[in-house]
Amino acid sequence: MMRRSRLAAAGALAVATLAGAGVAAASHRSQTTQQATSTFAAAAVTQSRSSTCTSTDGVYQDTTATYTGTSTSSDARLNGTVTIRVRSILNTTTQLGWLSGSLHVRNSSGPSTSADLDGALAGGQATGFLRGNGHRDEAKLMASFSAAFTPGGGFASGQLGAGGATNAGVFFTSGSCSTAKHFSATAVFRLGLSTNEVVPRVSGLRASADGNLTFDVSRDSSGAITGGNAVFYLNYRFPAAVTLTGLTLNQGNRGTNGSVVLDSSIGTVVDADGSGNLTKVVSGVSASVLLAVLGNPHGYYVTLNTSANTSGALRDQLENPQKH
Repeated sequence: MMRRSRLAAAGALAVATLAGAGVAAASHRSQTTQQATSTFAAAAVTQSRSSTCTSTDGVYQDTTATYTGTSTSSDARLNGTVTIRVRSILNTTTQLGWLSGSLHVRNSSGPSTSADLDGALAGGQATGFLRGNGHRDEAKLMASFSAAFTPGGGFASGQLGAGGATNAGVFFTSGSCSTAKHFSATAVFRLGLSTNEVVPRVSGLRASADGNLTFDVSRDSSGAITGGNAVFYLNYRFPAAVTLTGLTLNQGNRGTNGSVVLDSSIGTVVDADGSGNLTKVVSGVSASVLLAVLGNPHGYYVTLNTSANTSGALRDQLENPQKH
């Protein structure tokens, strides 16, 4: 009888153990995979810090900011207020760069999603990948993302886990990048054009000109330059009648010739006595041009052409501008 009792007790223990295991198995959450998609926009910009510098391949804008907006999805975890905090490095000359940071979606009813965000920038478009998780159910998130993006304006027409965005990739190498000086709304470059600065030097011509080149810049809420206007003003003196054919800002160091960056478009000006003045406004100058010149003015020069000296009759290399 004693032996039978022990066997009965052992059998009862085994049944209880199996039953417990069955309960545990029944209560365990099943493994699932669900599609994660949303559309989003985040154009409200706060906590923005931006700086610029000039390197050999263009002007770089380094911006860290928080962008807030709305994410819309049938999945509550991706439906609600979206907050994106990223650092972006954009070459404003080539429109190539990258961004890295975080994305957070909070639904008013509770569920939320947090993810790390990394992407490439090309032609005003951000393309990249999200890696994160849902807040409460421990669901892992892996998703592509794409959106129109500017550092000063944030994200627009964004798509997460969907869309047909053009792929983008960049190699970024850190190194020396000269920081652009901070300028107020107006920067004035004093000009004193002479024949001595022209390459090759113009001989036998007694002529000169003086005046200024003025940049009136526009900035966004973060203080970054977004564009502006350039004003050419010049008093010229030639010994006799002259036909003026060009007044331009060119890129090039002293002693070298370079390509035209800004053309005042004076057309053809015929002056019977050889003395007078010119005032021309160039509207809609790009931020990349303004930043490049302000960051390295010594690498640019102003030249005045005539019908007799089509490659330059008078020239002056830019110096540091005056602030107004």
